[in-house]
Amino acid sequence: MFWGFCEALNFIQQYQKKLSADESLPESLNILLFGSGDPRHILATASQLFLHPGLKVNVYLAEGCIELLARHMVLLAVAFEDPELLSLKGKTHLFMDLFGNNLIRPFSSAYLSSKAKELTDIITDAEYAQRQAPMFNYETLRYKERDQLENVFRFWTNAPEHVFNIARYWEDRLRVQLGERYNHRNGAFDWDLQMRLRENGAKQVCPQEYKHWRETGIAFTFPEYEQSDPNKTFAVGLVRNGKGFLHRGSVGDNMTGPYIAFGHKCAEERLSRSKHGVNDFRSTDVTERNVLQIVYEIQNRNPYCFDPKDIHQYGAHQLDAGKNLNKHEARTESAEAIHYNKPLLRCENLSIHFLSVEDVLRMHEMERFAGKFDVVFVASNYLGLVKDGFSRAWKESCLVCFETRQLTVFSKEEIKEHTDKIKAFAQKESLAAVTNFSINKNHSVLLYKRAGNK
Repeated sequence: MFWGFCEALNFIQQYQKKLSADESLPESLNILLFGSGDPRHILATASQLFLHPGLKVNVYLAEGCIELLARHMVLLAVAFEDPELLSLKGKTHLFMDLFGNNLIRPFSSAYLSSKAKELTDIITDAEYAQRQAPMFNYETLRYKERDQLENVFRFWTNAPEHVFNIARYWEDRLRVQLGERYNHRNGAFDWDLQMRLRENGAKQVCPQEYKHWRETGIAFTFPEYEQSDPNKTFAVGLVRNGKGFLHRGSVGDNMTGPYIAFGHKCAEERLSRSKHGVNDFRSTDVTERNVLQIVYEIQNRNPYCFDPKDIHQYGAHQLDAGKNLNKHEARTESAEAIHYNKPLLRCENLSIHFLSVEDVLRMHEMERFAGKFDVVFVASNYLGLVKDGFSRAWKESCLVCFETRQLTVFSKEEIKEHTDKIKAFAQKESLAAVTNFSINKNHSVLLYKRAGNK
């Protein structure tokens, strides 16, 4: 729910794969992200836009709950934050904290609280939004949904009544999920990792990081940091209750983890080295490298040159992650808190459109989307929401990308069943494969195009 199960894709690069030698990119690309769960594809695409100065990219986000749209906003804000407020390393670790950790650093908590106030102003004042975050377009959101977004941002601010004891919710959910196996959970975690996740292809994930995440919900750890405050971006189903809020506790994935999006592959093969099943680098370290590249290229608009000194290397080490403080009380704002209210970095050829939650169920019948999209991405858990008529929203030259369940803890039978459903839909819609199925490898994403498109 809060992250996807395939790598971050640069959709400009993916679109180019289907073009013939005599074809070129169009002047603009309209991209639909149907339930992507996180902004990984937006960031991977945005970081390479400096290579295509004449190309306009419009991204349309369709998510099933309003809290996910809010989470997209804050994660994008981190990546596009003014460099006077955050260094590249600061952006990288802040992004990782908010993206994948149940408990976050006090610094991350203070940032979230301050940014929540800024985002409130952005979604309630169109003129202010144009100055501060012109890439955000929320015109299609209903007023009710804007009010809901405002409530989400209000909950993110640090106030005594905004309590979110996610450490307890996580443990309670784990106890129910494992039942009698709870007292032997370390073995259950190891089986899920070795016999499912790594067997399915996610070999970069290391035992020590995966088991720590399954136990605590903290995916990304570094020895210099200690996580203590609840990550309120994981709260969904928020409803006002006096000065406080009701919510659904802990929801979303608690078996695969947030490692695949940025921590599965990278350009440097040496980061994937392994000896006797022990990796030189954790998925956390690869995530750090990839996120650092993205924020560097967004900020500097030139290619990133990897330096091993920029990242950690803890693949073979069992880190003492420190005592998780599991705060029961909400943090209150300090008087000297920094205000993160500078305009986000400009990206003139990128626009992000936040679609109404109701559009998820009506995409197939909405006239304003007819023949709209050059690229469509369908998340694995949204395949069941793809209805007859969904293809009406595609252009004739559309690239259609389906996320599989390959890099998850699903069984091979479940993965195959899901992949077969994708292939059956592709056949029904007369789609031609862009993915090379003749290569003996498993795919986290299957790419198709209209069969009549050369």
